[in-house]
Amino acid sequence: MVAIDSSPTLLRYAREADPDGRYELADAAALPFADGSFDQVIAYNSLMDGYAGGSSRGARVLRPGRHFCVSVTHPMNDAGIFESTDPNAAFVIRGSYFGRRPFEGHLERDGLKMTFRGWMYALEDYFRALEAAGFVVERLREPAATEEAAAWQPGFRRWQRVPMFLQLRAVKR
Repeated sequence: MVAIDSSPTLLRYAREADPDGRYELADAAALPFADGSFDQVIAYNSLMDGYAGGSSRGARVLRPGRHFCVSVTHPMNDAGIFESTDPNAAFVIRGSYFGRRPFEGHLERDGLKMTFRGWMYALEDYFRALEAAGFVVERLREPAATEEAAAWQPGFRRWQRVPMFLQLRAVKR
């Protein structure tokens, strides 16, 4: 197994957590591996901004008949917003769910402030990219917040009504 990241800091943390792992400083836009060199490719929260290119690059390094596993923030999750933290708050989509749309989100937890920027796409966009890259989707899951996660933070219970992630397994033709 090989893990890649474009952040030296995150790779350092990964090595500290698991010194026996193999970690490569690399950008998914230019995977430093030969064609067909892997039995499985996993893209965890890395296709949101480059789903089409990421799918084709995953296909390049994957052997035929093998699996490409993907987990991204669910497109519905990014399309709208809850009106409040109330567990029954309305989930509202103010613009269009369809098409490429910019995303910016802010999160603060334990005194750490984070800003996330990227792009949002509809579910169909992901599937068209996978199809164009030669994949057939075998499984799809749309997990909502677990009971444990819902109890973790006030207002999080509302995420049991809207999928938080899109997870899929596709096979390379």
